[in-house]
Amino acid sequence: MSKSESNSDIYPSIDQFSSDETVRFTDRRDRLIRLRTVEGASPDVDALVGMYADFGTDDRAQGIPPIGTDRIRDWLTGLEGIHVIAEHRGEPVGHAVLVPVDADALELAIFVHPDYQGATIGTRTLGELLERGAEADATEIHLHVERSNRAAIALYRKYGFTAEETRSMELRMRRSIVEPPTA
Repeated sequence: MSKSESNSDIYPSIDQFSSDETVRFTDRRDRLIRLRTVEGASPDVDALVGMYADFGTDDRAQGIPPIGTDRIRDWLTGLEGIHVIAEHRGEPVGHAVLVPVDADALELAIFVHPDYQGATIGTRTLGELLERGAEADATEIHLHVERSNRAAIALYRKYGFTAEETRSMELRMRRSIVEPPTA
C-alpha cells in the first residue's frame, strides 16, 4: 500500500461490497452456523458490539476487544479489511478479520463468543478467512497470541503458522499466503 493509499482505497466500503457467498455448517453442538464474508469497514457494528460486550476479562487478549460498548464501537468502526462473521440464528457468535499492515502483510485477529468456543466455529472461521486472504495481494499473515492460549496456538500451527518471535507473554506467528491453507 503506498503512502497515498488508505485502507479504504484497497477495501471498498461496506456499501460497495458485501459477499453474497455464505458457508453453512453444523458445529459440534448441532447448531447451524453461517459464515459471511465482508470486505471494507467493519460490518454489523451494533450486533458485533453486543457480542463483544459479553466477553469477560479472560476472553480478551492484548487489550482487544476493548472494554465498554463505546470503546468496542470505536475499535470496530476503524477496523477495515477482510471480515468473516460467524452467525447463529442471525446473531454474531464469531468474528475474524485480516487488516492490511503494509503492501505485503495482513494482520489476523479472531474471536469466538465464549458460549460458542470449542465447537469448531473458530476453526471453520479461520479457514474461510485464510481462503479470502489468499485472494489479496499480500504475501503473508501475522498474528499475536498469548503464550498460554494453547488451543489457539495449536489451531494456528494446523493452518501453517510458525513462531517468528516471542515475548514473555505473547507469541508472534506468521504464514505465507502465496499458497492456500491446507488444514
